[in-house]
Amino acid sequence: MDFRRDCPAGAARIPAFRSAFTLRDFHYRRLRNAQHLYPVMGFSRRRGSVSFGVDGSVRAVGRRAFIDDDVLGDEFDRVFHPSWQLLGFADEVREPGDYIVRTLGRDEVVVMRGEDGVVRALHNSCTHRGTRLCRASLGNAAHLRCSYHGWTFANDGRLVGVPALRSAYPADFDPGGHGLPTARVEDRRGFLFATWDAGAPGLDEYLGEIGWYLDAFLDCGAGRWEVWGPPQRVRTRGNWKIPTDNFAGDGYHMRTTHQIALQQGIYGDTLADGTRGRSGTDLVAVNIATPGGHSVRAGYVVESGRSIDDRDLAAPEFPGYPPERWADLAAAQTPEQVRFTSHCEVAHGVLFPNTVFLSVAHDRAVGEDTDPLTRFLVVRTHVPISARETECLYWTLVPTAMDPEWRQRSYRFQARTQSAGGILFEMDDFENFARIDAALARSAPDRGAPVDLSLGADRGVVAKDFPGPARAEVGTLSEHNQRAFYRRWAELMGELP
Repeated sequence: MDFRRDCPAGAARIPAFRSAFTLRDFHYRRLRNAQHLYPVMGFSRRRGSVSFGVDGSVRAVGRRAFIDDDVLGDEFDRVFHPSWQLLGFADEVREPGDYIVRTLGRDEVVVMRGEDGVVRALHNSCTHRGTRLCRASLGNAAHLRCSYHGWTFANDGRLVGVPALRSAYPADFDPGGHGLPTARVEDRRGFLFATWDAGAPGLDEYLGEIGWYLDAFLDCGAGRWEVWGPPQRVRTRGNWKIPTDNFAGDGYHMRTTHQIALQQGIYGDTLADGTRGRSGTDLVAVNIATPGGHSVRAGYVVESGRSIDDRDLAAPEFPGYPPERWADLAAAQTPEQVRFTSHCEVAHGVLFPNTVFLSVAHDRAVGEDTDPLTRFLVVRTHVPISARETECLYWTLVPTAMDPEWRQRSYRFQARTQSAGGILFEMDDFENFARIDAALARSAPDRGAPVDLSLGADRGVVAKDFPGPARAEVGTLSEHNQRAFYRRWAELMGELP
């Protein structure tokens, strides 16, 4: 998608979608105003002085982990600093001078393509007095000029302009030593990741086994993927880990939180019936987690009472993609990838620490009456604003191999269901996240049990002959993936060795 061609005039100079979701903004303001009813009671802590109660089984996490700003300060240093975090996509900065403003850990950065074609993440703070340089959320510029004293930086971060440099500065003043701090950036299939840690392993090593699954999802689209429009943005009450562990593998909340969607027939009597458009099918989930805290939960449509081993892989199916394209999609993948993606109706997971994704096929219940079953892929980041507030950014990705009508329909399905202005899921989830935050924050320090993570423990069955790497367990209701997420979190926070 060409942002300048497909976005309204001037949209590249204002915060993305700031005015598009007025009902959601109203909902958010209502939740935000409610925080005054739920003050944090006695929860400040000295760094390193409080245990989170996490042991080797990772079946519980102490409540303070979700409400204490001192804990968040430790997370910025211990969790976010050494990790690779998603900043956006190469599609958002296609031309020299294109930039987007994002958050990397505790710092704001300008993700900018220089005149040399290299994408950099530049600290959005003047090296003179620290003034915020770029106030727009996206745009195009040859230089970044400070609004305070006029120091000017090239779009590769070099300081190239200092007023009164020759007449007022000492002879040994070196502009070359005052460029903008720059994070490490790697482009993986159009995904732009960055880290401040100069000693961190490369991105591929950091992702490890989860990289295989990410490639499988993308290869199933039979070609390149593009970002459809600027990201949607919304803030929600609650700690960043709450929505993140939801995406890690929470199928447990569906029948309670999203009961209305089930009652309306969007999913039918089972989670598979509605989207497949027929009864007699079940959704069987496989939970995959890695030592790095990354995870995938993949749900497969099978005949009732059967297992994922009973899929007909001689005739692979890719729900949500046009059936006439299934042969092409299979040909674009390796045989092992086909064994993973065939009959997979829904998949979601986490790229540790705060990037999540969802690929799901929806039926016409959320589109027009004539719309066929259509898949969408949404990628999100959960950026901590404070210990009790999170900004969610949503990107919709569509495969360029599909025709324009299909791509538009895929985007429409995402926007109507799982987006900042969606009618089905976010209003339910965000309400629960706010309630979690309110209850945790208003409780006395010695009141309330720790957050429980025991669902499915010791009950998962190892998926035999599963095509992908890492441990894969069959279990539709399980917190296997969440335990892996919090295990890695606890290791980095010094709670576990």
